[in-house]
Amino acid sequence: MNTAFTFPSEIIRRYVAHPCLSLLSLLGLSLTLMEIIQIGPMPLLPAMLYGVLAVSFVLLPAIGGQACWAIIVAGSVISISLTQDSPFVISGMLIALGILAFSGTVPEWLIAMLICSCTYIARSVMVENFNVFVSVSVTVMFLASLLAGRLVALRQQAFIREEQRLKLQIELQQLDYMRQKNRLAIQIHDSLTNNLSDISLMARVHIDENIPDSDDWAIVLEHSQEAFTQVHDIIDILSSEDKDAKSETTFMVELRNLLDERCSHLHALGYDGNTAIDGCCIKASPEEKEEALSLIRELCNNIQRHGSPRNGSFELLVKLSPSSMEISEMNDIAAGSALTAFEQSGRGLSLHSKRIQEMGGELNYRSDDGLWVLYAKIPLSHMETTKT
Repeated sequence: MNTAFTFPSEIIRRYVAHPCLSLLSLLGLSLTLMEIIQIGPMPLLPAMLYGVLAVSFVLLPAIGGQACWAIIVAGSVISISLTQDSPFVISGMLIALGILAFSGTVPEWLIAMLICSCTYIARSVMVENFNVFVSVSVTVMFLASLLAGRLVALRQQAFIREEQRLKLQIELQQLDYMRQKNRLAIQIHDSLTNNLSDISLMARVHIDENIPDSDDWAIVLEHSQEAFTQVHDIIDILSSEDKDAKSETTFMVELRNLLDERCSHLHALGYDGNTAIDGCCIKASPEEKEEALSLIRELCNNIQRHGSPRNGSFELLVKLSPSSMEISEMNDIAAGSALTAFEQSGRGLSLHSKRIQEMGGELNYRSDDGLWVLYAKIPLSHMETTKT
């Protein structure tokens, strides 16, 4: 019973969600019915095609592109099979062509445009009423409908891009705001709490040693404890973050710690080089973060495995942006010590390359004159919502 109610409600939501498409559907259906009434009795094939045309307009908001193709095909056959003029059929084809230009691919609306134009020219030749000016005018009408659909599509895409830009700007502002709150929380903690600690210590000393006016110092101690509570509450408010922000902060800390740890380890072994982070990770999935950290570990291990501690150098840069994480790495391999058969694997980067490609990214590497160069790009999955 739930399924029976879900299906019509879903159809209704589609009609409500696309009011412009619903209006075009109603217009096309009205023109089709008017032409059926105007023509009157007709052969079976055109009558069936008019029925297909009417049903296609009714279903236009629900099935979109399929209905448009049904309108174009049915309208083309009607135009060729009937000797009477069918201007309303051409109007319906104009509507379908504009919708295909809005939502379809380039080959789709080009083929639809060619079908509509050739159909009208073929009909004009068949009824011996071919007129170059009229044919060109109708073709221009088809072209105008196509251009109108494309202009509306481009306008919508520009609106979506602007919305995404504003959303990203808000996220960056929120991140900057949280950084400022954390910075202020640290300053309050380092300044006020340290001073309050000194006051509390002095008060305890006077109270414990029964120094005169110890009652007054007891009041000082009480007030300092109250101030501690209030300061801690303020720090908690300033440093509070939502779950996602804490996750991103944790990732940035983990990334920085990993790079510092591996860089220090390589320096201790005698390698010369450095690591760096450019940018900040706004939002990424756990899989993307895990792959980035795992790839960095693999690269640092390869530097140690294939380079020489005495004269080997390396550079490792992680560039973060709202749309991707990019990792660039270079190191010397000419002076690397030969690995035994047990140490050789050759599978690490291949596995990482396959995994990153599954995420929609890329991983490229090469060796050139004793220098190993690698580049990896991991796109962030939250950008999928912006694709059209």
